[in-house]
Amino acid sequence: MQENKRIPNLAGLCSVDEAAVQGLSVDENVTMLKRIHYVKKRLYHTMIWHMNRTPEWEVKGAMSLHIWLDAEHIAALRKRVSEMRKPPLHLDQAPDDKLERLMDEALNADTTVELLTGLALIRAALSEAYAAHKRLTNPLVDQPTCRTLKLMAIEEAEMAQWLQEALATHVQTKERQEEQKAWTEHISAYLCHACGILGNESAASKNAELPPPRAAAPLKLELTPRRDERFTDLYNSVLTADELYLDRERDPKERVWALFYKRLREIDVPEMQCSIVAQTQDKPWEYYKDMGRQIWDEARHSMMGEVAFMKNGVDWTELPIRVNFSLELNTLLTPEERHAILYDIEFGLMPGDKGKKYEWEIAKQSGYGLAATFHDYDWADEVLHAHIGKKWIVSQLGGVQETLELAKQAYRKLADNRPAYVSEDPDWWRHFYDQVKDKEFIQ
Repeated sequence: MQENKRIPNLAGLCSVDEAAVQGLSVDENVTMLKRIHYVKKRLYHTMIWHMNRTPEWEVKGAMSLHIWLDAEHIAALRKRVSEMRKPPLHLDQAPDDKLERLMDEALNADTTVELLTGLALIRAALSEAYAAHKRLTNPLVDQPTCRTLKLMAIEEAEMAQWLQEALATHVQTKERQEEQKAWTEHISAYLCHACGILGNESAASKNAELPPPRAAAPLKLELTPRRDERFTDLYNSVLTADELYLDRERDPKERVWALFYKRLREIDVPEMQCSIVAQTQDKPWEYYKDMGRQIWDEARHSMMGEVAFMKNGVDWTELPIRVNFSLELNTLLTPEERHAILYDIEFGLMPGDKGKKYEWEIAKQSGYGLAATFHDYDWADEVLHAHIGKKWIVSQLGGVQETLELAKQAYRKLADNRPAYVSEDPDWWRHFYDQVKDKEFIQ
């Protein structure tokens, strides 16, 4: 006789025995989440502050993604805390001075090796915190928190893996290995002193001797974007991508290459946006989340250009990927003026005869499917960005016309104060296109 089988109970979350443990109280749970939230928020701002300071192109792109993921995680944590009889009060304060000192030290990394090392150590500690929470809480009564941390843990592990791979590639010389070792010991000492992310490790660790703090003085915000040694002719102002792809007299293939170059250069938008975020305080977290999303989108657009060049056998690092846009806006304008210009650009991309729809049509007419796909999604992203701008800077300034007027004033300020640039290769586009004009795009 076949044994009767029952439908799984408890929605398949756990066994009865697992659901019968006492687990964490609401207050204990909230205390843990507040500590995780604080660390995630400090990581977000650490990467914001290091975007311009960091010369490596690949690190800029990864930080853009990690900024957005951290922003999403922070929003989820804030929501969960508010659901547990705890309005999100005091979430923007450090849970204790030891955790604050740890994050201050991570912020004050001097080099890319130190930055990546600190981020990797803290993300590994966060993963341990998620696992500890899972062991301690009741999986039934606390299922919403478990789900939130489960999803966060997956992306945390992916970020940590990238950091480890980046370090393995970047730290190959003896000098860098010694630098990594020294900073690992430094950050580990402060992490131990804080008793880990959750503050509940052995009492002995509280008395660990600390090395002298790096964060003795406030970190200066770097507004000048850096590039590594691969890049040259950083101020080339001879020809813009817009001039090229909007020129109907040019060959369709050339216009598509110009669009790919325009996408490639969009890494300067995260460099500019991070300066806005760094200098804009006391906004609702939704502002920082939306800005984080746009930072990542713009970096992703740059990666689209990178993929197109690499797929077609072109060393894109040899092109003059200028820094003029982010350099000028960061150093000559206020955060409000920068954001107004950003909205003015997005607003100007909405008309179908010259904006994002037109870029997509150029790409589609070329017959190159990859170009059409890239610009289809680029168009969708920019519509979102126009809404983000309307939501935050337009509402702040009182309306669309007020925002566009401030942008006009900011453009005049740039024109009056723009430095004289020297272009190393005035004919760079002709030299480039002569190399690729007879090649078919690789589908």
